[in-house]
Order: sequence, then structure tokens, then C-alpha cells
Amino acid sequence: MPRMSHAPLAARGPRTPHPFVWSALYFPFGLTFGFPSIALGFLASKAGVSVDAISGVVGMSWLPSGWKWTWAPFGDYTLSRKLWYRIAITLVSAGIIAMSSLPLSPRTMPVLMFLVLFTSSAGTFIAFATEGLMTHNTPPGGRGRSAGWFQAGNQFAQTAGGGIGLWLMTHMPKPWMAGVALAAILWTCSLALFLVEEPPRHLHDGSALDRLKDAGHQLLTVLRSKAGRIGLILAVLPIGTGAAQGLFGSIASEWRAGADTTSMVLGLGGGLAIVAGCFAGGRLADRMSKPWAYATACALGLLACIAIAFSPRTNVGFAVGTLFYTFALGMGAATITAMVLAIIGETAAATKINLFFALNTQFSWVMLRVDGKAHHAWRTNGMLYTEAAVGVAALIVFALLAGRVRGTEVASPAPAS
Repeated sequence: MPRMSHAPLAARGPRTPHPFVWSALYFPFGLTFGFPSIALGFLASKAGVSVDAISGVVGMSWLPSGWKWTWAPFGDYTLSRKLWYRIAITLVSAGIIAMSSLPLSPRTMPVLMFLVLFTSSAGTFIAFATEGLMTHNTPPGGRGRSAGWFQAGNQFAQTAGGGIGLWLMTHMPKPWMAGVALAAILWTCSLALFLVEEPPRHLHDGSALDRLKDAGHQLLTVLRSKAGRIGLILAVLPIGTGAAQGLFGSIASEWRAGADTTSMVLGLGGGLAIVAGCFAGGRLADRMSKPWAYATACALGLLACIAIAFSPRTNVGFAVGTLFYTFALGMGAATITAMVLAIIGETAAATKINLFFALNTQFSWVMLRVDGKAHHAWRTNGMLYTEAAVGVAALIVFALLAGRVRGTEVASPAPAS
């Protein structure tokens, strides 16, 4: 699930900024998902591109997050976090301007897929940098609050950010102007870097081999623990993926929803719904076992699929159904965040976090492609029923396996000296 990245555990930094800075710094990463799925998905559909082809484009925004754990150690062990962030913002801005400038048609989809893949790959370093900065700048007592703001920025960008992109694309004189405006928003977000302190680099004096061994040791220790293995099961199951949301912009016309309605419902409305879901999911995770809290949130998302399928084909039906789905997705994001926070330690946090979320995103990408094929074969309702059926099967598998997992009780080793 591309939208579920979050804050690692933190050591006290020299000062504590307001946690809103994490929303600002992480917004650009979320936009690398929201802009292709909502803005480009809607406009490509209007240009005669099939939903199946659009699902391939949207899937390119998720693909790097499915493998980012393999290059996350570069973010943990090499350049400063702030330098990585600025490099990534530069590349993401260039990618968004290029995407907004490209004429949309079935013939240009391969080029668009490449641009989305490039932009999203660069965006993973925004994730690594922000996670490391938050680790250093958040005191132990502020972890939950910081994580909440962090997740809200990510989720709001994937919904409201995509809606903003669609509104700009349809209201500005030239599409490329929308890309420039979005790039300006991204650079404005980067100003929050001046409010946080740069953390020291782990194993700064170690060799490249030492750093690679340390990253591998950190990962193996987590995966040998019982909690880590339960988390791994949940990460690879195709639940809580939010796959259908990536195609809402493409199917909006079936509910006779125009560009303004779509940008409002999937944009600002979706942003508010998903943030509310994040808060509700956080409270749920405080009141029950975190893995089961995540499973509960995912089950609510499956009910939302059924609700959309049964909703009347009107603007109101589209709004209510998709907002319910988005709210459930926010709950899933918050509960899986809480679960992984309980698993990882403090050292090489971005590397360990991104293993779980990369695996989750990899299977989210698969589910997105399944949804696209299901839509091609059985139209929209068939797609929604397929996602719900796969999710029910995955929850049954989790219920059967959860009680049989064995492993150590230690989730993370002490930091390497």
C-alpha cells in the first residue's frame, strides 16, 4: 500500500519543532502518488485511454515503493538528509512538470509510464530524508503526535494534492503551468527544512561494507522476532491496499461526476476523510492488538467496496461511497503505522520501515493490476467485488496464521557502535 509510510522511533534532538513540519516535508512524496492517480487518471480517461492502461500508469507510481527498501540504506548511511531531500525535490519537480506537459492519449501512455516511474523513484528519497530528520528531532514523548502529523501529510497529498493537480490542469491556460505551480508548492514545503536540525550519520567512519552489514543485521533481527513475522504476514497480504482508489478518477464518469466534482471529492474531501480515518485508526490501535486493529480497518475497507458497488450512479452516490472507502484507507494507514512502530528499533530506521512498507506496496501494485484487469473483464462492479473477495480471503489466511507464528521477543538490536 503506497500511502503507508511513517515515522521511526526517535531520540531527542537539540530542539523540538512543531510536528506540522513533518506534514509539510512529506507532502511532496504523497503527491507522487496523488497526481498520477487522480489528475492524470481522470484526464487520460477523458482522452479515451482505457482503465486497464491507466492502472498500468498508476502502478508505476507504486512500483518504486515496492523495492525502495533495497536502496533505503543510501538514505540512512550516505549523504545528509537535507541534501538528499533537496536533490529529490528537484527531480520530482522536473518530473511533475514533464508529466503535466505531455499530451494524453493511448499512444503517449508508455512515455507517461516512464515519467511516473522516474518521478516516484526520486520521491523515495524524500521519504528516507524525512524519516531520518524526524528520528533526530522528535523526543520520545512526542513520537505519536509527530507520526500522526507525518501520516496526515502523506495521505492528504495523495488525495487533496491529486485534486489540486486536477483543478490546476483544468483551469490554467496551459497544462504545463499546472506542473510549474505544483513544483512551486513542493519547494515551499521544502522550506520546513530550515526548522529542523540535521542528524549525525550512522556509522559515519565505517566502510561501505560495514554499513551494508549493519543494515542487513538490523533487518534480520527484526524478521527473527515474532512481532516482525506477524507484521511481515500482514505486509504481504493484499488487504488495506487502497488499490481501487487509484482508479476512482478513471471511473468517476460512470456516476456522471465532472472534473470539479471529482477534484473536490477525491481532492479536498478525500483529504479530510483520510485524515479523519488516520485519527480514528490511531485511537483503534491504542485500544486493541495492533495487528488486529489493522485487520479490522482493512475489513472496513472491504465493506466500502461493496457500498460503492451498490451506490446510486449519481454525484452523491459517488461522493458518499468513495469518501467511505477513503476514510477506511486512512484507518488502515494509521493502524499499520502503529504496528510497525511497535516492531522496529531506532537504528537504520528508514531501512527497516521501508522493508515492511515496500512489501505492502508491492502487493498493492499487484492488486491495482488485478483491479484493472477485473474492470476490463467485468466492468466497475466486477472490479469492486474482486477486490472485496480477495481481501476476505486474505483476512481468513491471517486469522489462520496469526496464532501459529513463532519467533524471538526482541525486535531490534542495540545500535551499532
